[in-house]
Amino acid sequence: MSIAVICFVTWLVIIVFAIIPKGLTLVEMIFTYFVSSILTVIIFSILDVNLHWVPASKDVEKGVALNICRFVEIPLLLIIGASILNSRLRPITRWLLAAAIYLFFMINEWLLLSLGIIVYHNWNMFFASINYILFIIVLAQITRWFIHLERGVIKKA
Repeated sequence: MSIAVICFVTWLVIIVFAIIPKGLTLVEMIFTYFVSSILTVIIFSILDVNLHWVPASKDVEKGVALNICRFVEIPLLLIIGASILNSRLRPITRWLLAAAIYLFFMINEWLLLSLGIIVYHNWNMFFASINYILFIIVLAQITRWFIHLERGVIKKA
């Protein structure tokens, strides 16, 4: 059942990703996807394997659902967040949309917990909240750096 729910949520994220206008080029989106995937894998591997704070389920179905979430859903949401924060919208609109993405991250985290895909040990929703806020902000800054680097804005002194 968990894989069906996560696949449905991921399907909705893919539809939203396809519909919204993106201010990033294809190269910038690919770069952002790989950076977000690397950040996601590193952080969740440290929390799961090294610290045992957020251990993943040993069940195959729940493991596949978690991998779908970590390799498709979270990076696409981070790309949407980076695109919004680097857009030409008014600052209040950008941050409100980023807050909506953050809210979706927290709903998704609650869904992962309620389906038994992840379990918290020495971790809680507050730490997960800070984790996702930092994910969005750090990836937006890395994407901004890459955009300016590609367009030649960064000059040597």
